[in-house]
Amino acid sequence: MKKKLQGIMPAVASPCDENDVFLEDKFIAMMESLCESGVHGYYVCGGTGDGFKMSLAERKRAAELAIDIAGKHNQTVIVQVGANNTRPATELARHAAEAGADVVSSVPLKNCSQKQLISYYSDIAKASGLPVLVYHFPNMTGYTPSVDEMVEIMDIDGVVGCKFTDWNLFFLKRVLLARPEKIVFSGFDELLCPALLYGAVGGIGTNYGLYPKLFLGIYNAVQAGDLKKAMDLQQGFLLYTDLLWQVGIEAGFEYQMRMRGLGPYTFRKPREEFDAKTAKYFEAELPKRLAAFKDLVD
Repeated sequence: MKKKLQGIMPAVASPCDENDVFLEDKFIAMMESLCESGVHGYYVCGGTGDGFKMSLAERKRAAELAIDIAGKHNQTVIVQVGANNTRPATELARHAAEAGADVVSSVPLKNCSQKQLISYYSDIAKASGLPVLVYHFPNMTGYTPSVDEMVEIMDIDGVVGCKFTDWNLFFLKRVLLARPEKIVFSGFDELLCPALLYGAVGGIGTNYGLYPKLFLGIYNAVQAGDLKKAMDLQQGFLLYTDLLWQVGIEAGFEYQMRMRGLGPYTFRKPREEFDAKTAKYFEAELPKRLAAFKDLVD
């Protein structure tokens, strides 16, 4: 690929109305704001983008819009094309390539053998002709490969690396020791700094879309060797994300998107929503938690 695959890439949301219909105007506004922030690229229609609850037509449209807007800023677009079987995944992969995406990605299918997963990722690579970023997320998929199995997936023709959403950073390091030519993106916002130190080339995350300067600050500090600044920023973020873990990560994210006028919703039904008591607590507590890192990046 022509663009270097590294850096800070928000997992962009896909705003919707009360009937779960994709809102193109909100998506465009969000993308244009992120483009101005200086991030390196975007991960479209993943978990944060609620891709699995969108129609294929909506997913294709979101990819087209992201590619068009990011292209004007020479930023990278990774399109998540995963589905519950090969046919829609390869359809989305072909579309992403035709629309001008730089990379395609997919979560592994559930309840599949290693041989089936190899077939699945191989078909996606062939259908798109683009670099493929596999998605390691055992908490969501239930797929917990051994290092050898993960390396076998990474060795598929066309696979350039993975998005690594796992707490086990030693597993990440072992994969990179086995295949140092492959790239890994950190997928847990809470682990960006340590993941970079273990060899990740960047991060793809939910809160990057809300606070891009924070994650750019962590990334740039690590690149400059200023590990104290990087960890100060990461620690500040942990105070904020502790609040999200208390109230619900999706609900807390969606509430902030709504506060910014990028709603009314970002996740489709069935969705998490605050009750009145939780909303009151969140509104009172959020400014205190943000203060832990906002002064460091503003």
